[in-house]
Amino acid sequence: MSILREFERGLGGDPEPVLRRLVRAGLRPAELAEALQEYLAEQQAVTDDGVLVPNVFRIALGTTDHARLGRHGVSLPRGLGTVVAETAAQRGWTLVGPVKVRVERDDLVPAGTFRLTGHVEEVEGWGPAPTTEAGPEGGVDAPGAGVTDPTLEVRSGVDAGGRLVLDGGRVVAGRGTACDLVVRDTTVSREHAAFVRRGDAWWVIDLGSTNGTRVNGVRAAEHPIAAGDRIELGDVVVELVEA
Repeated sequence: MSILREFERGLGGDPEPVLRRLVRAGLRPAELAEALQEYLAEQQAVTDDGVLVPNVFRIALGTTDHARLGRHGVSLPRGLGTVVAETAAQRGWTLVGPVKVRVERDDLVPAGTFRLTGHVEEVEGWGPAPTTEAGPEGGVDAPGAGVTDPTLEVRSGVDAGGRLVLDGGRVVAGRGTACDLVVRDTTVSREHAAFVRRGDAWWVIDLGSTNGTRVNGVRAAEHPIAAGDRIELGDVVVELVEA
């Protein structure tokens, strides 16, 4: 499922009835998500740490659109933040801080339009994933390389002892009941982090969570993981163990 399809599913659909949308045109959440993806592509900058993209955004909506889309509550900015995080991960772009999306009202913005601005806001200790080194045959040796079908085990909290085998290409951990690994703790976001397979290695990617993701105590937007690594989702510790 594409990033935008997942975003729309997470919001539970448009709050405006279909007939009313046909009569009164207005912005849809998917338009904002697509605009963020385009903005990332336009604002990317090549640095020594990789291709850097903004991680903090402000979306200004007119009065009518803000009132209508506001019915989604905090799910809208959180969902848009997830779109940013997953798009950056999918395209190999670097985030140097947590993704923050603010959706605000601006009475000067005409109905059916929006104003999008963004910038890079670096957080100390967050940083891009460590660089990899070339192997003896010119290949790439990343931390966690060669780890196949490992298992995530919850080490703390009410779900301690819970396990999930990573036997696909992507799984999501969070407080939401639709997550592959459900972690019931108030410090864990509804969709907190994704575990993604890249070649033979597994990576953890923060999905714009409120309390952040850490690997062995170091906060990271995305990071390669190997057996024995301890991943903190808010206050909950999950460990990657060999299958």
